Parts: sequence; C-alpha cells; structure tokens
Amino acid sequence: MPISEQRRRDLVNAAISSIAQHGYQNVTVKTICEAAGFSRGLIGHYFLGKEALLLEAARQLAEEFRDITRDAANLAGAQPADRLRAVLSSCFRPPMFTVGRISVWVALAGTARWSPSVAEIYRELRLEFRQVLSRLIARAADDRAVAVNAARAALTVAQMVEGFWVGWVADEAAVSPAEAESACQDYLALLLAPASQ
Repeated sequence: MPISEQRRRDLVNAAISSIAQHGYQNVTVKTICEAAGFSRGLIGHYFLGKEALLLEAARQLAEEFRDITRDAANLAGAQPADRLRAVLSSCFRPPMFTVGRISVWVALAGTARWSPSVAEIYRELRLEFRQVLSRLIARAADDRAVAVNAARAALTVAQMVEGFWVGWVADEAAVSPAEAESACQDYLALLLAPASQ
C-alpha cells in the first residue's frame, strides 16, 4: 500500500479513536493528530479539513458494518434463518461490537440531527441494514410458512439492536452484549415460530 494511502487510513482510524474517546463534537485536530502520532499540518494535506476527515471516518465505519454483516450471513450458509441469526450475532460480537465502533455509532446517531452529511451516511446505513433484515425475515418466514410483516419486524429488530448499543454505551453494566443478542434472537424465535397445531 502506498504511504499516502496508509497515512489517510491512519488518520481515519485516529479520527474513529478520537470520536470514541471524546465524542463527535469534542474531537479536534489536536486529538486526531495525537492519536495518529502525526503533526497537525498533515490533516490538511490529505483532507479538506477536520469535518471532511470525520465524515470519511463515518463512511469507513459504515462500510465496515456492511462488510461484517454480509460476511456473517455468507458464512452461515444458505438457510435464511441461519443467516438472520448470524447477522444479529455479528452486531454484538467483535469485530463489530467493540468499544470504539459502538461508541462512534452512537456518537454519529446523536450528531445526525444537526449534520446533514452525517445524517445522510447514517440514514443510508440504517436503511440498508433494515432491508437486509427484512429480506432474511421474509425468507425465513416463507420457509416456515409463517405470516410475518417483514418490514415491520426488520424495523423492530434494527431498533432493538441500536437501542441496546445506546444503552451499553451509556452504562456497560446495564446490559451485556450476550444478553442483548439473546433478547434479539428470542424476539426472532417468537416471530418465526410456526403456529401450534
């Protein structure tokens, strides 16, 4: 990898670390450069400014989330219910579920209302996640001959995941990742349970 591309990546990763440590609004050029171990002038060489770098960090996080959930589904095999469970599990386990990534996600969600650029990235990723969930829920329901409003179920699951993330960032003792995952999996198990005969 060319050194210029590596430095861009290092700055993006430093921005993610800084957001996780200080919150989106409190990140400064200084905190980013200290995290990266670079001089302050280097950001201007690779990005138009701090805001452009922070947006790139948000985009990278979104791409990582897409890759992680897609890989989890692909590794689970062909059965929709297995793929659905794997996607949910990936939301509460590394590499997605880390202090840095989840803290940054929550910071972005809190910033979206006041930043149209962040809101666009956040909205696009949330919509894509719900669409993935909706397709998998619909297929799993078809396999089990269960009538389900897949779009509404996907909305519920996505909100559960994000709600658990927010709760965990606010108070790690309030809910463990394993408890959060189990609650989401329990909801899906009830939703997709065949009607008793």
